[in-house]
Amino acid sequence: MATEQRTVSTETGTRKAPKPGRKLVKRLLCLAVVFSLLGGVAFGVKTVFFTEEERVALTETTTYGSLATTLEGTGTTMPADSYTVSAASSESKITGVFVSAGDTVTAGQLLYTQDDTELDEQLDEYQEQIDSYQEQISGYYDQVEDLQDTIADLTVTAPISGRVTELDVEAGDKVQSGAKAALIVDDSKMRLTEYFSYAYEGDIYVGMAAGLSIPSLMRTFEGTVTEIDKVSRVTAEGTKTFAVTITVDNPGALTEGMTGAAWLTAGSGEKLYPAVEGELEYYDRETVTAQAGGEVLSVGVKAYQDVTAGQTLLTIDGEDYQEQLADLRERIARTQESIAKLQERMAETEEKRGDYEVHSEIDGKVIMVNVREGEVPRQGMTAVTVYNLDVMEISANIDELDFNSISKDMPVRIVKSGSGSGETYTGTITEISYEATNSNGVAYFPIVITIPAEGALSAGVNVSYYIDIGDAEEGVLAPLSALKSTEEGTCLFVKAEEKPDNAIELEEGTVPDGFYAVPVEIGATNSRYARILSGVEQDVEVFTRYQNTAPSGGDTTSKSGQEEFSFPGGDFSGGGMPSFGGGGGMPNFGGGSGMPGGRRS
Repeated sequence: MATEQRTVSTETGTRKAPKPGRKLVKRLLCLAVVFSLLGGVAFGVKTVFFTEEERVALTETTTYGSLATTLEGTGTTMPADSYTVSAASSESKITGVFVSAGDTVTAGQLLYTQDDTELDEQLDEYQEQIDSYQEQISGYYDQVEDLQDTIADLTVTAPISGRVTELDVEAGDKVQSGAKAALIVDDSKMRLTEYFSYAYEGDIYVGMAAGLSIPSLMRTFEGTVTEIDKVSRVTAEGTKTFAVTITVDNPGALTEGMTGAAWLTAGSGEKLYPAVEGELEYYDRETVTAQAGGEVLSVGVKAYQDVTAGQTLLTIDGEDYQEQLADLRERIARTQESIAKLQERMAETEEKRGDYEVHSEIDGKVIMVNVREGEVPRQGMTAVTVYNLDVMEISANIDELDFNSISKDMPVRIVKSGSGSGETYTGTITEISYEATNSNGVAYFPIVITIPAEGALSAGVNVSYYIDIGDAEEGVLAPLSALKSTEEGTCLFVKAEEKPDNAIELEEGTVPDGFYAVPVEIGATNSRYARILSGVEQDVEVFTRYQNTAPSGGDTTSKSGQEEFSFPGGDFSGGGMPSFGGGGGMPNFGGGSGMPGGRRS
């Protein structure tokens, strides 16, 4: 059968149509290239991500020696005892300076003086304020006394025994101070005043018996002369008389205003009659008044009731007076507090007088003198500094790993810096702070070292210190990092060509290849080493840790306890795994989002 030949017409002529098999071959070739590239990428990813690192066992060697170590450092000397004084005032002159820098002084020696007139002026001002406050308190106390009297008067009592003949108040009334409240009379006795001629002056005396006739009652009574007043009353007939008061007991019939005629009997028996007669009066009478104003709270008596002296008649409300009294007492307390504060200031000011006449408080050497006679010092200026150079101090910081190895009174070797002759001293740890200070992630504890230099060291000198710590006993030493805790106890993994006699078997994979687990007995330790009491000898190579080596020449990592992995080139900075986007099916390694561009650990 003949093959059909097709032609395609075009504007320029005719060409042969391609055979169908050639197009299929081209497509197959493209797919092969794609699969080859994908296979290469997959192989690269496997190489990068799934190739194991090689682990290298790091070792150290056991040694022989002691665990004793020396802590060392440097410090600057300062005196353990010093005295620095500032000028007492920036407004008064220095009146005298009696030392110079370099002088040796003793405790109590005068250093300088400063004018203290301003202290006297301040004290006078305080005293004036105190005097003013004391006058105020005196006035307050007078008011308190008046108020207390007023409060006492709020309870009105009977001034005499007798009968209430008038009662002018009742409960609820408002009364003013001085207002009449009641009238009380004593009519148990009656009084009669009559006037006798001075012709009887020598015959009449107090206590003399008397007779009394009351015409209205047509009765006579016996009485007694109780009072004589040498007044001068002239009668209508021209007789000059004096007053004689006669008192008689009242049986109940006598009342005030009755007219009575009295007579006296002289020693000769002659009866003496008055030139002027009088009228009967009550023996005593008192008008009761309110001594304080206020509301009447209660009335305890009734009209015509008999009362005794001191008996309560009525009470007046005193709440306002109590409030006034409390206020006065509070004012007194506040004013007394003000006086106390001023007195404290006066005492403080008086104490400052010692700052104007300054004496050294210690034995030592004068280091600095900044004051000059006749000058006014600056505010807060240091005037004189004295150091006792017999005992010096330095401060040091002890690492937290060594802190438990030091204690108070531990000796310290001190070497003066720059001393060609090796000038040394023996110091002592005298102060330890048990609160750590952190710096750059490291904790340390401050201590103070005291040096009995006896004047050989000056202040501000740089010295080195050396503190011997730890166990001085010698023995086999192994690094702490080589000690391994196993189910069989503490071991060292010893590198050896043959298995040591005392080696033990552990779980597979625990001990590195070429090493054997040897149990050891541990003694004392320090921050780096442990003394081996039994199990291994010195100069034995022991395993400490693994170091991982990257498979493609990349970085190495070490591990202690857990695996760490390293990849070539660092971390993935472009987003991690390769991206096969772009729409054409081929891997896209551009734009920072393709292959790993960093390290991953």
